[in-house]
Amino acid sequence: MCGIYGAIVSNQDAGSVVYHGLKRLEYRGYDSWGVVVTRAGDFFIEKQVGKIDKNHQLSAPPAQVAIGHTRWATHGRVTQVNAHPHLAQNGSFALVQNGVVENYQQLQEKLVSQGYDFISQTDTEVIVALIEQLETRKHETEPSVATVRQVFSQLRGRNTIALVTQSGKIIAIRQGSPLVVGKNKQGDIFISSDVLSLAPDANEYFILDHGQGVIVTCKKIQPFVVKTGKKISLEYQPIKISSTALDTAGFDHFMLKEIYEQTEVLNNVTEQPQKQLTALVTEIKKANRVYTLGAGSASFAAEQLAFWLREQGVLTTALKSYEARSYQNLFSSNDLCIAISQSGETADTNEVVEWLLQFGVKLASIVNMPGSTLTALSDLPFMLQVGPEVGVASTKALSGQMIWSKLLSELIAGKTLLAYQKQVQEYSKQLQNWFESQVIGQLQSLAKELANHKHLFVLGRGQLYMPALEFALKMKEISYIHAEGFSGGELKHGVIALIEQGTPVVCLVAKDKEKNDMLSAAAEVKARGARVIGVSIENNQLFDDWIRLPKASELVAISCFIPAQLLTYYMAVEQAYDPDKPRNLAKSVTVK
Repeated sequence: MCGIYGAIVSNQDAGSVVYHGLKRLEYRGYDSWGVVVTRAGDFFIEKQVGKIDKNHQLSAPPAQVAIGHTRWATHGRVTQVNAHPHLAQNGSFALVQNGVVENYQQLQEKLVSQGYDFISQTDTEVIVALIEQLETRKHETEPSVATVRQVFSQLRGRNTIALVTQSGKIIAIRQGSPLVVGKNKQGDIFISSDVLSLAPDANEYFILDHGQGVIVTCKKIQPFVVKTGKKISLEYQPIKISSTALDTAGFDHFMLKEIYEQTEVLNNVTEQPQKQLTALVTEIKKANRVYTLGAGSASFAAEQLAFWLREQGVLTTALKSYEARSYQNLFSSNDLCIAISQSGETADTNEVVEWLLQFGVKLASIVNMPGSTLTALSDLPFMLQVGPEVGVASTKALSGQMIWSKLLSELIAGKTLLAYQKQVQEYSKQLQNWFESQVIGQLQSLAKELANHKHLFVLGRGQLYMPALEFALKMKEISYIHAEGFSGGELKHGVIALIEQGTPVVCLVAKDKEKNDMLSAAAEVKARGARVIGVSIENNQLFDDWIRLPKASELVAISCFIPAQLLTYYMAVEQAYDPDKPRNLAKSVTVK
């Protein structure tokens, strides 16, 4: 959550550079934003509530140094006062934060008792107050690195901070939430919450590890260990992401672009190192128990992977990251965990991973963002390779996670990597034809009708149970429809009481052993007056509306996601909602 961007540049355009950097980070939070520039010992701050207008003219004067922040609110309402950056009351520095100070109440109470008068409702101001207090005690004109380190050691939780001093020095520290440092050939230096946002400004980067910080001055970067202050060396990597990847490429929204990209990028998912895949298959087969782990949409991919592995006789338990604590006493060094995360920075998931590693559990992961924490923690890390996903709601990344999960189960079953690659290539062709068919117009028309409904239900069984839950989640998070996903078998155990005349019920039906039971569920809701929307490869007389899927029955669980993505996209557009930035959400969930 939240995005941090900073710059020290030679062309006096730091404020504008940071502003546009924040725009690229807006998927991390868009409740409010702010930029501070420092010039000749003075600070100029602009803070606004709401999303960033790319055509906005920043009021800050020309300057070489600036930091900024785009916020996903955790503590304190969405107001201009609570927006970052926060300026020290003595005017010696300004600070931004990504994370949560878990012990902020205790620290705040102590500061209030000592006479500090808080201006905002944020936990961030506690950090500002502590630094200012220690700075004053040490008779410093601006906070030293030692002072910042000393205060940081008092904070509990996952926190990443960056501050700029009157003299134009940037001090940044990472703990939990990611922090990346980049530079270009002109000697300009940047800090950011991800590599992706750096692409237009920098050509090289390095990622700070947990417990590391950096001091940035004009054309000089010095990283250090927060606990000891010891200097560390740099290992730069080239930025391979093209800045053009951050463009909508003629589509109205990133979400629609990323939905259509699935015809191309899913093939990339199967381009995995054969040696590493073989090692993972070996670990799966010899593990006492396999756990799959994820949060949000990634939890559905984790559940689906567990389902497919169980079908191959592998004892597998799927864990939702935020509900995994009760399993702690069951972990052993003979177990394997496969963690799924688009960003690799999901706080709930990474916290569970830290427990698992303490128990000696072997860890594999599939991540889409290079240089992530989860990748660094993994014994067997894999990259999803579907390209940048800017839309907050996961589309191509989730489908890619499913393609990768199915790959594992196919390898366990004895299928070759080459055979599966050919299967996905054929599926991609079918998907391209599907996008060019009349189904798209049908989904647009259906979206206009469903947008007027307050409630919608999605039913699936077996391999289509998780797709039913994801279908409903997409409706909730993008088009703000109260949608619920259920197993078709759960219907008679209570859910059917919610069905009345005209209630839309989406039924996901596959040509498998669950087919007849799902059709029975469709008949039961239809008998109560429901409007049955069938999503399947073949039509049925029970369906009032039929959304045809591509013919690849082996990948039907993945196919079901795509009409859900399009339908909810068109429903959002119909209601003039922003599908790329749904309210109250952010893409990279780095707080618990």
